[in-house]
Amino acid sequence: MYLGVEIGGTKLQAGVCDARGRVKRIVRLPVVRQAGRAGILRQLQMVIPDLLTGVRAIGVGFGGPVDVETGRVVKSHQVAGWSGFELKKWFRREFGLPVVVENDSNCAGLAEARLGAGKGKRRVLYFNVGTGIGGALVLDGEIYNGRFGAMELGHTWVEGRRLEEVVSGLAIERGVSTVSEAARYVGVAVANAVTLLNPEVVVVGGGVARAGAKFYRPLRATVRRFVLPVFRGNFRIAPAKLGENVVVVGAAVLAKDL
Repeated sequence: MYLGVEIGGTKLQAGVCDARGRVKRIVRLPVVRQAGRAGILRQLQMVIPDLLTGVRAIGVGFGGPVDVETGRVVKSHQVAGWSGFELKKWFRREFGLPVVVENDSNCAGLAEARLGAGKGKRRVLYFNVGTGIGGALVLDGEIYNGRFGAMELGHTWVEGRRLEEVVSGLAIERGVSTVSEAARYVGVAVANAVTLLNPEVVVVGGGVARAGAKFYRPLRATVRRFVLPVFRGNFRIAPAKLGENVVVVGAAVLAKDL
């Protein structure tokens, strides 16, 4: 068994998964942002020990860029106190098991590529529209990572604005954009990414993306308008299949790969 942990901007999840990525037990807690990093670490100390029976390794999906080689957090854009924190060392010290730390969107993309909407495809582009916006590129079943992180679609620029500022769930809650407007902004970013990467499938996850046709219709229309024309028939846009557990499953898959 393998433990997958999601440390996000609005929620924490810890789930025990079998070798096939099936979730056997899961715990979810809301993140109290005002408590910062220390508050989240206390929550993890409370819930994880009860999940460790039979667990061989831990995978952690963190909501922000991380240095995968060292397991050090580069930055969180939602919760204070994480910059430079040695998250992998903390987990190993607290729980005494092998640990791997990755960006949460990379975990989600890996899960969808191996087990979900991108299963069987060699080149899978994943993005999520939730509290923030993240992305992942999975090639032949492996996460593509730059020097530390890659595919940060939320920090690309569309019409002179950073995408996450106008499209994330938080931006929509503040009235910066509506769901259909958000879909068009995302469509421009996805068209650019497809033009650069030419994937077989673009998998869409996250809470905002579960809005249905009012999101997907303008998204697909915008991508078709702006993508390189010769690539239009090369790929499909598919909703994510693994739902709220996707980061947990991807993190557990990484733990199994250790």
